Amino acid sequence: MNIKLYNAAMTQLRGKAMESLALIDMLLNNPTMVPDHSSLVEEIMVHSQTLAEYEGSMLTLQQYFAPQNSEQRPPSPGPMPPGANPPMAKSKRGPIREDELIKTSPTFRNSQRNQKNQKKAEKKTAETT
Repeated sequence: MNIKLYNAAMTQLRGKAMESLALIDMLLNNPTMVPDHSSLVEEIMVHSQTLAEYEGSMLTLQQYFAPQNSEQRPPSPGPMPPGANPPMAKSKRGPIREDELIKTSPTFRNSQRNQKNQKKAEKKTAETT
């Protein structure tokens, strides 16, 4: 197998996927880009289908033709969606328990803070009436 041809194909597919991802991001964050707002959802659908097509093509190439030598292996396929978290490194202290994960979650902390504030407000209201 010619690794240069494989890498060229993967690079072009990755570039097209990134282009589609960027267009979706722009449409979602700046809907005024499309003069006819009634077609905004259709535009997003078209670009998301294109993105899925290119990512699928990259996965297919990797599945059937990925080089076995780790030195020649291209980077992992496809762009990460906006807001997606990269894979976490393994913890040196062992697996993280679910209750620990929940307690360290910013969303969990915010909900706890909101509950405390709500209880304080209810207590003040009860005292004044």
